[in-house]
Amino acid sequence: MSLFSELKRRNVFRVAIAYVIASWLVLQVSQFVLEAIEAPAWVLKALLLLVALGLPIVLLFSWAYELTPEGLKKEQDVDRSGSVTHGTGKKLNQITIAMVVALAVFVVIDRAYFAPSSLPVAVSAKDTAVRAEKSIAVLAFEDLSADGDQEYFADGLSEELLNVLARMPDLQVAGRTSSFAFKGQNRDLREIGEILNVANILEGSVRKAGNQIRVTAQLINAETGFHLYSDTYDRDLTDVFAVQDEIAAAITGALRTELIGTAVQETAQTSIAAYDLYLVARQKIYTRDINEMKEASRLLDQALALDGEYAPALAQKALVLVLLSDGVGSYGDIPVAEATAAARLLVDRAIAIDASLAEAHAVSGLIMGTENGKSNVDEIAVLEHALSLNPNLDNTRNWLSTAYAEASRNEESRALLEAVVERDPMFGPAFNNLIQSYLRTRDFDLGNALVGRVERIVGETDDVNQSWGMIALAQGDSARAIRYLKKSYELNPRNTVNQLWYGGSLASIGEFETMIEVGVPLTVAYALDQLGRYDEAQAVLDTAPIGKSGNDANNAIINANTYHFMVSGQHDVAVRYVEENFANLDAMLQQFERTDGSNSSYLGPLAYSYLQAGRELEFKKLTDALAESVARRKVARDKSYGSIINSISLAALTGTDEEVLTQVQTFIDNNGVGVDVFDAPIFDRMQENAEFQKLDAIVVKRANQERAKLGLDPYQPALSNN
Repeated sequence: MSLFSELKRRNVFRVAIAYVIASWLVLQVSQFVLEAIEAPAWVLKALLLLVALGLPIVLLFSWAYELTPEGLKKEQDVDRSGSVTHGTGKKLNQITIAMVVALAVFVVIDRAYFAPSSLPVAVSAKDTAVRAEKSIAVLAFEDLSADGDQEYFADGLSEELLNVLARMPDLQVAGRTSSFAFKGQNRDLREIGEILNVANILEGSVRKAGNQIRVTAQLINAETGFHLYSDTYDRDLTDVFAVQDEIAAAITGALRTELIGTAVQETAQTSIAAYDLYLVARQKIYTRDINEMKEASRLLDQALALDGEYAPALAQKALVLVLLSDGVGSYGDIPVAEATAAARLLVDRAIAIDASLAEAHAVSGLIMGTENGKSNVDEIAVLEHALSLNPNLDNTRNWLSTAYAEASRNEESRALLEAVVERDPMFGPAFNNLIQSYLRTRDFDLGNALVGRVERIVGETDDVNQSWGMIALAQGDSARAIRYLKKSYELNPRNTVNQLWYGGSLASIGEFETMIEVGVPLTVAYALDQLGRYDEAQAVLDTAPIGKSGNDANNAIINANTYHFMVSGQHDVAVRYVEENFANLDAMLQQFERTDGSNSSYLGPLAYSYLQAGRELEFKKLTDALAESVARRKVARDKSYGSIINSISLAALTGTDEEVLTQVQTFIDNNGVGVDVFDAPIFDRMQENAEFQKLDAIVVKRANQERAKLGLDPYQPALSNN
């Protein structure tokens, strides 16, 4: 008998098929359970490994043994004439069919009730664009010093070299964050070149001994892996700046100087001690970790004590003060007004010392966004000037993108972000802002592709988790959003952007107590309002006075206050709030006006308060502004939940019942979720409408389904809005 026939007779093939299907079923169920209990990723991987190792064991067992009516026997001890392998084979067929059916049922149930509305799209890291011949990534240089204590210096030298190269005309340079993401990884340079979409890679090492430094640099073709250039530089540490310029010039030669150009700007000069402190501080600021940035602030103080005229250190000190403030998008607890005032003095001093220092002008533009008396036009002009001095400053591009968005220049804003992320997909601020831009227009495929690309480089980071959570929340998958955003919060609890999104996801399912624990002041105030704790909410809002610009931070403040006045019934207070903070209602409307209508969420609640206060003329102005905003958001392709809620609010204030129901149905059709979306007083007139109650029940039911996925009981409201 042939081997194939014997394998078939002993049911080895049937056992193999049954084992594979059973394993698949076990893994599917295990993945669902492990995700629900938030088990570490390695648990599922370990289970998969055990299943794979079990297959050859099971096959050997099925070859050597036979299941008989008397029990399990070795194959050699079974009389062939009395063998029951044929009957066993039939039973295996039946078991296999039953498992296939069970697997199919599980998949259908999982897809119908538990799967997200749109799964993340797996994408190749290879960009669809052709790699530019004149493109390069500078990897973090390796520290080969005897004590291994010069990592910061190696990183700083790599970054200075990157900055010098970035100033060269026509040379595309991959961003610092993405290039440095491969630090300590033994990955093939060709793979790195593919991921970063560059034709060339510069790697090297630094060996420092006393006042002597040896820098080795190698330029490698990222497609072939061949060396294009390699050299070693032994220098006295006092002329490290000249070493940077010399290496840059040599690389320029390797990349055909006649095409790229050789213009290289000199690095600002200072003492070695001050420069060392500056380098360490700058590395710590990049982390956006609050403790690291506090340490960076102290190091910059030491550097400035050694050289008070070192402009780059002054600019970085100004930046770290802004980042350590309690403003929206920052990470610390310094009152934003205090941080802004101190940062302004520092950055103005840096510009006075070196008017060509692009990073100083960029930080100046960033500060303008929180200063009274500075317009969005002023901010844009300063940031554009900074980019004219150095077109490759990714921080500046990101800040300018935000300023463009606040001026309703949405296409320019997104284009800037896409350019930054193309060059440096690991640059967190631009990465997250671009995700939010995609979400406003519900371009989920673009968002999924971008997050997938970054995740391939760095794995599961706080930015990656935050982005998956943002996408999930925008698709109505609150449970999945909370899992991701909670992970991101645990990795970086001072990230105010994540706190805002995490708070929003918790609000959608009514977890207001948790919002108070993890939120920023404005989301804490919202949660307190939902719990009926109005005095506490007001105390929180009093800590966030509104400024005079129309930027996002001030818009968020007025949104929170107007909502608070509406739900707490303080309609006359809402009117006084406008009169005390603005010259008049028209001035306020002008301050927050945007051609894309995105700065308008406060209009509905404020209009309701003016109506209740008997201010009919102002009510008409506010609802007219809201109607114009709704129209503008449609033109801007804004399909976010905020845009839909604006449309519902307008219909509730000025439209018919049918118009309200139509807009609520749009919210439902876009997978809207919420326990209290339509409990606000603005919808009081609809509470007796049976169809409205039915639609509201659908939204609440969805929220409770999301709560169930997280093991939570159905939502019980803490108060009733009347």
